[in-house]
Amino acid sequence: MPATLRILLVAVGLIAGPMTTAASEPWAAIAEVRDFATETGDDLWPGYGTAPFGILLIEAEKETLACQVAPNGFEAQGRMPTTGCEYFTRERGALPANLLAAMPVFGPPSTIVVGTPDGAGLSLAAWKRTLLHEHFHQWQTNLPGFYDRVAALDLADGDQTGMWMLAFAFPYADPEAAVAHRQASLALAHALQVRGQPQFNEAFRTYMEARTTFRAAVGERAWRYAEFQFWQEGVGRWTEIVLGLRYPDAGVRAAAAELEQRTLAQLIQTDLSETGRQFAYAYGAGEAMLLEACGSQWRTDYPQTLTLGDLLKDAAARCNAL
Repeated sequence: MPATLRILLVAVGLIAGPMTTAASEPWAAIAEVRDFATETGDDLWPGYGTAPFGILLIEAEKETLACQVAPNGFEAQGRMPTTGCEYFTRERGALPANLLAAMPVFGPPSTIVVGTPDGAGLSLAAWKRTLLHEHFHQWQTNLPGFYDRVAALDLADGDQTGMWMLAFAFPYADPEAAVAHRQASLALAHALQVRGQPQFNEAFRTYMEARTTFRAAVGERAWRYAEFQFWQEGVGRWTEIVLGLRYPDAGVRAAAAELEQRTLAQLIQTDLSETGRQFAYAYGAGEAMLLEACGSQWRTDYPQTLTLGDLLKDAAARCNAL
């Protein structure tokens, strides 16, 4: 994150006072998601349920931090009845009300930084579904050696804030890259459409060929970045969908089903020059769906890598699609 933002995070004032009923409503939803992650998340990703779940809620006039140790600048408020965590408050700072992210704003571990459902412009169900995605990022960054492995990708160009992950100079506007991406995305969509059918293996092979062409079109360094984004954000979206579909709240299940359909549609309707970095969400989620179609072994191997490429080759071999 930018150094100026880090300074703003530390330099804001303090606020005290008990939590009102209205203010506790988002926290009831957060507690529900946290309980679900603890009880169910490990079925998908071992350690997901016990990964740090610190969260900073951005409200109209204050920011509330819970379930992690607070840095200087926050005032302790006691234990929150909904989450059972110690919580801390400070006056509203410069963070936008529509923020939905997991990042090491106070240093590791990552904190979920999120506006209220109204502030984020989401229904309560979609907001809870999104928390599942952001907690997956907390799980990712808690993997052994995560930050050292990311540094070894050699993509930051000296940036120490993490903003390179958002601002990397990927050739989104390059015509050759755009054509190769569209062909690969359509091939991926087709392979997903024929899962469980006799033509699936051939469709998988066709996709892997198109993926190789896409890789060549963007160049080795940009592809290293793309692979990391598929691994990080694409699998984050896939996790959001899968856990959302298992959620006890029917509204969250419906929101997850909508996101799944939207993701599949985005693979067909995608335009690299228009979507920019956002293309990686649907594309990487589609690759995770393809991996899952050949069994769950990829999830065992996933924590040891920062790329989906080798996992796809292994999955293709298991599905006899090489």
